[in-house]
Amino acid sequence: MNRKQRRASGRQGAAAASKPGASPRGAAVADIFAAAIANHRAGSFAEAERHYRHVLAVDSNHAEAHSRIGAVLMAQGKIRQAISHLERAVALKPDLFEALGNLAQAYLASGQRAEAVLAALAALELRETAPGKVLFAHCAHNAVFKADPDGRARKLMLRALLEDWAPPRELTGAVISLIKLNGAANDCVERINSARPARLAAADLLGLPGLAELLNDRLLHALLIRDPVTDIGLERLLTSVRHTMLTIAAGQGAWDESLLDFFCALARQCFLNEYVYELAESEAAETQALRSALIDKLAAGERIPALLLVTVAAYFPLHGLPNAEALMGLTWPQAIDDLIVQQIEEPAQERQIAATLPALTRIEDAVSQAVRLQYEENPYPRWVRTAPPEKPSGLGRQPPGPVADLLIAGCGTGLSLVELARSSAKARIVAVDLSRTSLAYAKRMALKLGLADIEFAQADILELGSIARQFDFIDASGVLHHLADPWQGWRVLLSLLRPGGTMQVGLYSDVARRNVVAARALIAERGYRPVAQDIRRCRGDIIGSQNPPLKSLVRSQDFFTTSECRDFLFHVQEVRITLPEIKSFLAANHLRFGGFHLDPLTLQKFIARFPARAALTDLDCWQAYETDAPETFAGMYQFQVQKPPR
Repeated sequence: MNRKQRRASGRQGAAAASKPGASPRGAAVADIFAAAIANHRAGSFAEAERHYRHVLAVDSNHAEAHSRIGAVLMAQGKIRQAISHLERAVALKPDLFEALGNLAQAYLASGQRAEAVLAALAALELRETAPGKVLFAHCAHNAVFKADPDGRARKLMLRALLEDWAPPRELTGAVISLIKLNGAANDCVERINSARPARLAAADLLGLPGLAELLNDRLLHALLIRDPVTDIGLERLLTSVRHTMLTIAAGQGAWDESLLDFFCALARQCFLNEYVYELAESEAAETQALRSALIDKLAAGERIPALLLVTVAAYFPLHGLPNAEALMGLTWPQAIDDLIVQQIEEPAQERQIAATLPALTRIEDAVSQAVRLQYEENPYPRWVRTAPPEKPSGLGRQPPGPVADLLIAGCGTGLSLVELARSSAKARIVAVDLSRTSLAYAKRMALKLGLADIEFAQADILELGSIARQFDFIDASGVLHHLADPWQGWRVLLSLLRPGGTMQVGLYSDVARRNVVAARALIAERGYRPVAQDIRRCRGDIIGSQNPPLKSLVRSQDFFTTSECRDFLFHVQEVRITLPEIKSFLAANHLRFGGFHLDPLTLQKFIARFPARAALTDLDCWQAYETDAPETFAGMYQFQVQKPPR
């Protein structure tokens, strides 16, 4: 080729490079990359993807381009393609922080929780940020660790618990899996199980190899004082340790005082789970004798041995003792002081709050009265900590935008209320519930977290139409299915919702709760009552059952406290709903369905079957999906609806 031909060829190449869709050869990679970023930031994902692909066509090892195209593909729902590029980015540049964070989210969306945790962990180790901590905790939710050879996951999980990166309930499963990676834990559980139904003698239990190491496990200790343990094996181990405490406190054995902190943590765990652990008749008699001895010493002003106090607290709430407040004035080790705050000081605060709560409506409906009594006796959940203010709710309960007036209908003990209040700092919030005991717990926790402007009141949803108030957002996430007529209660709440307003709704799925129906049949057959003793017996039957629907109940976190188990299986009023019924109600009341709040993996599976965007809000599609995957809404249907504007 002569000089003239080369010049012509060059002009043709330049012209070709300037045409849309042409090869980027001859154009600066930096310019194309800049154009890709601009389109990415503007939300023009398809155009951004095209530019990033141009960059990669020139330089297949451009780590940043792989990282950014991965983010663009994620935004378009192309998760598998995104993972391929993000993995390539991290392989090329292991310290690429953004790629690791995006890779964690992509793994999470595809159901690869173990991989998601490792990616989020690596991102945090590169750069510690508040969103990074939240991402790690979110990835760890429901994760099961099979290995942690270098202890990196355990170290971060301990920090996540201690520093409140997420509500403890979201971390409990992952924490338990890490605790059980310790062979000593499994060996101890196996030895305890092999002795059942007998209990190991105190000396034999405390002499088990590895038990001392387990009882000094900081991760286990942190979990015990924050959230109920949701593992049958560990529950049996803790039940055995509690029995050993009883034996020693009754003067039948020696103990190492270095175990006091663990014994206090166990007593706090028992208070959190409302003494749900199995209790043999002989053991119950011994505990009553020990409680009487403590009462006598209190009345006589005698010195109270630390182990006596802690052991009683592991079987009975201390605030139920006569003259319990006298214990607050004595000098104790810090672990016992913390126990007294939990079991005496905080319940006293709740009693004071309950006495001051206003009644917004009457409670005259017979079903409402029965439900109120249940939650006066067993308010739930008994929660201790929640996520930091910047963490968004995992349940999708936030209003879609700024709102002025917000109603929480059935706030219970206030866990979701706190999340809503933090995300709606300028809103006027009214929180109502049938139970004063529940409301008092919710208000104490709200005040503890600096949320002093929430209006708490006792009220029956069926009577709320009389208050002559309107709201921009109403949360009814767990209350309608406990009414005699959920549809009537829903209509009452809709009458309080402003035109254009949004309502968060939770309803039990008839399909998903077939295991609960099986449990209720067992309860009726054996005549179990909704009292602590019978709830413990019923749990024992279910744990030992080989019936698949009954066995599945043990996988629910609601199985591991007395109040939650009562709400789960013994509720005085439960109505289960079908999707066609919801569809009919929405149509009759001219409500726009906003879609379900579900985990990313479930959404990805649904989209794979029903790829049309409109399918996400098509209840016929969801009914077909639920028919084939009946555990999809095992918690409940959770969704938002919007009232039409005027």
